[in-house]
Amino acid sequence: MKKSTTLLLISVSSSMILGLWLGAWYVGTQQEGMRTFTSQPLADVFSSINALFAGFAFCGVILTVYLQIQELQDTREVLSETAKANKTTADYAKESAIVDLFQTYCSEYFQGVKNSSMNVLIPAMASRGYFEYVISRFFVAGQLQLSTKDWERIGLVTRCKDFEEFKVKEQEDRYKLDELINFFTILAYQKDAGDVIARCDFSYSWWRPMFWMIAYGQEIRFEGNEQVKKYGTPLYFKDVVKKLDEAYKCEPIQNLSDVIDLIRDHPKLCKQYHLDEKHLSLESWQGKA
Repeated sequence: MKKSTTLLLISVSSSMILGLWLGAWYVGTQQEGMRTFTSQPLADVFSSINALFAGFAFCGVILTVYLQIQELQDTREVLSETAKANKTTADYAKESAIVDLFQTYCSEYFQGVKNSSMNVLIPAMASRGYFEYVISRFFVAGQLQLSTKDWERIGLVTRCKDFEEFKVKEQEDRYKLDELINFFTILAYQKDAGDVIARCDFSYSWWRPMFWMIAYGQEIRFEGNEQVKKYGTPLYFKDVVKKLDEAYKCEPIQNLSDVIDLIRDHPKLCKQYHLDEKHLSLESWQGKA
């Protein structure tokens, strides 16, 4: 109810009560005319006015309750509008955060991060031995050493002239791979932002098969080596890739066999990255090959 309407009701009610009171006073003072009906005209008139006032008091209670209900409704509307405004602000902040990440992804610096990461990931696809070396370097314990025997397959995909040049450059490139993984981790954990992520092209289809291989490689090494487990931290990358799959509505990966099916006959991994056939063997993943 508007403030002006409330004031009008109060004014009209007060005027009616005052008018009735004055009228009753006038009628009660005309004793000659009232003797026909009562021996105490003034007292009876004011008794009826008391009853009338009691009725108006009851009406006042009803009006008060009504006004309180109106106030609660107004409060609910204000809270609803506030909630909508907060949601709009939250949605804007969510989208703004994703846009900021996308701008980072497209920046000149991050292009270098992606290139360096590919300098590691592509040789890791071509050489199972180098892949296992890279996986071991994610942990502080049980780290493997880079082996010259893996150079034959690494040399198929790298631009380095020899093993020594590759050995010098690959450490710096691996650090950039860590940056790439951290970037996608931050992206995946943007709360309730899957719809926004899916509308941005983070080239996830390029990274997805290799990310799944890293995730399972980490898990198998962590679970199969007590020293790694003792000094390692809880794994998270598998959950990251799952969240990204959900955002991009990819076919769920349930187990290692699904990963192998994903990379088998993959147009990029097999034809351009010279995928090592050992990646397609469960025995190789389990360390039995």
